[in-house]
Amino acid sequence: MTRRAVAPLAAVVAVALAAPAAAAQNGTLRAGVGKADITPRLGYYLGGWTRADRTAQGQHTRLHARALVLQRGERKVALVSVDLFMVGGGLVKHVGDALADRGFSERNVLISASHTHSGPGGYGNFPSLNTASPSLETVTDPFSFARLLDPEPADRQLYAFLVRQIATAIRRADEDRGAAQLGWGRTQLTGLTRNRSLEAHLHNHGIVKARGAGRDSDDPLGAVHTIDPDVDVLRVDKLVARRDRRGRRRIVRVPVGGWSTFADHGTVTKSTFEFYNGDHHASAMRVFEAAVRRRGRVPAGQEVLNVYGNSNEGDMSAGLDRHGPAASDYVGRAEARAMLRAWQQAGGRMTRRPVLDLRWTRMCFCGQQTEGGPVADRSQVGLPFLTGSEEERGPLFEVTGQHYEDTRNPVGAGPHGAKIAIPAGNIPNVVPLLAVRVGDRLVVSLPAEGTKEVGARLRAAVGSAVAGAGIARVVVSGLANEFVLYLTTPEEYDRQHYEGGNTHFGRQSSVLVTSEIARLAGTLVRGEPAPDAVAFDPTNGVSPEGPPYEPGAATGQVLAQPAPRVARLQRAALRWQGGRLGLDRPLERAFVVAQRRTHGRWVAVDDDLGLAMRWRVDDAGVHDVLWEVPRDARAGTHRLVVQANRYTLVSDPFEVAPSRALELVPAPAPVGRVGLALAYPAAVRDVDLTHRPSRAPLGRVTLSVGGRRLVLDARGARSITVPAAGPIVVERGGLTDRYGNANADRAVLGAAR
Repeated sequence: MTRRAVAPLAAVVAVALAAPAAAAQNGTLRAGVGKADITPRLGYYLGGWTRADRTAQGQHTRLHARALVLQRGERKVALVSVDLFMVGGGLVKHVGDALADRGFSERNVLISASHTHSGPGGYGNFPSLNTASPSLETVTDPFSFARLLDPEPADRQLYAFLVRQIATAIRRADEDRGAAQLGWGRTQLTGLTRNRSLEAHLHNHGIVKARGAGRDSDDPLGAVHTIDPDVDVLRVDKLVARRDRRGRRRIVRVPVGGWSTFADHGTVTKSTFEFYNGDHHASAMRVFEAAVRRRGRVPAGQEVLNVYGNSNEGDMSAGLDRHGPAASDYVGRAEARAMLRAWQQAGGRMTRRPVLDLRWTRMCFCGQQTEGGPVADRSQVGLPFLTGSEEERGPLFEVTGQHYEDTRNPVGAGPHGAKIAIPAGNIPNVVPLLAVRVGDRLVVSLPAEGTKEVGARLRAAVGSAVAGAGIARVVVSGLANEFVLYLTTPEEYDRQHYEGGNTHFGRQSSVLVTSEIARLAGTLVRGEPAPDAVAFDPTNGVSPEGPPYEPGAATGQVLAQPAPRVARLQRAALRWQGGRLGLDRPLERAFVVAQRRTHGRWVAVDDDLGLAMRWRVDDAGVHDVLWEVPRDARAGTHRLVVQANRYTLVSDPFEVAPSRALELVPAPAPVGRVGLALAYPAAVRDVDLTHRPSRAPLGRVTLSVGGRRLVLDARGARSITVPAAGPIVVERGGLTDRYGNANADRAVLGAAR
């Protein structure tokens, strides 16, 4: 072929490549949301903690898959979050295959794990992802030690269940599609997370500190630089035709939620709480969804979802200082408030014609050279893996007291460098990558737990690759579409903290992944085909065919009734005989419902789909449920109803009454006055389920000052001040919050100095 003939041919090829992209942008946006229950039977070990001695004995919050489907013209993409500790590439492929009739495949589905450590383990396509460490409690089972070095393959029943249910969520979202518009919002959330491997992070700045000696203030760019504070929210509103009072047709916006991301480990609830729950994500999603439904006056028939996965949370956690389900509720509510700010901001930037495009490929850790040296072609785990992370150490640490972080091989060489390796199997060395452009944002998948700095360098590299293409921001979707444990920077890897020990393909792993994602993003904005995908079977021979769970016992019998009177913030309890393994629980609907008698009929006020119930079952099939009565629950006659797959049980009625457990505490006051406030009882780890603020919003106040009786209306105030004109006497129940809960004890305060 002559040189002169090349140019016209190149132009023809360019037009051919651009044509599908142009066609994909025809028309206006259609979007839909859907979710499905992915809570399996009990008995699986809690995935994420990788401890054979910590298994699911019951449920606190349901686990869900949430999906947002976007379509414009021929281009369609599903953005999904799952309440799991990880997502295997084979799982994504099987989900895509199940939805082929709807135009989906592994190439246009983005599934990000929330990384809750309180979901099931044992569904990894590659057995190393099913590792569960033995402990003193499992020493009677000699096979538990063998399984550490040679983990079992995926549980077929659990794997098939997850594939079916995640596909169901996407299918529901696809069926929910309607005319829509979208927009992006962004805010920052600080003071909630901390960097758990601070000395490794500081090594990025060339600062060398002994483990435990680093401080946030040591970061030359400031303490906030030790975390990723960004909260990104993609808001989606449906456009629905309605008739006004005069019968005129008009288009109204109906919010359906959106897709959110924030970098925060799912480790606030610890493994000592052996119940399935979504950790802080559970509250963040439910609180956000309820607020959007209320603000948008969304009809009951329209689903509203916060599709909240995770980001580059590898070394960041809110679980260093906070522990248990009530603390998770606090963290999630803080996240929800930030997400709502970003969602509100996005409301002024909505468009019906956003750019929607994507590119997908598969890359390999195959010993390639990077600018800093080669990557490995086989996975290798380091010594710190055995003892767990800072939020909760593992069984070996409990025996030895050694964390093995900052322990390095002085003669380390090759791709794995200073890592002291242990024989713990392998993970896939080929991973999928996906870049999705939605409007002026570019979402990129990270198939691992990237650290704060890995996320920062990834955004910078991708931003450079797409410069001039109208991309305002790069958003990282972490733990997405595959799981190769951690990705650290070379500098962090050298310190061999927990994250570096769990970076499986050597010192340059993140460098290679960053460059490949940037290359993929570049093809997207230039309208070029994605780089060739490496041939690989991510399913590893695991089949999505498995038997469904059984429906549980045919009958049940109440064994113990609730107490006749239950105060708010206390727990109403019911015990009954049913079947084993939680199989009595129905999928997709409530198992236990709290009802209040109102005007002669029973009305549901809470259930186990929310945040305030937990139930469990023992090996003999004996169930018990606890309902933590909210501080604002209406007083009156209540009951608990068990709605199992094959039986129904109804408890005796009981009365819900105001709490008398609040504490009178001092509050700031000017000279000559005394300040008073009410404090809710502090939440007890692994017992209390929901957050209660430290100070109660006040209601009625009755007290005496120097013998003179005062009655005040302090509604909404957090504290009051009264003259210091003599002894101040507050009788039991003298101070109430806005719901009628009151102080427990009589108090006498002397005159202020």
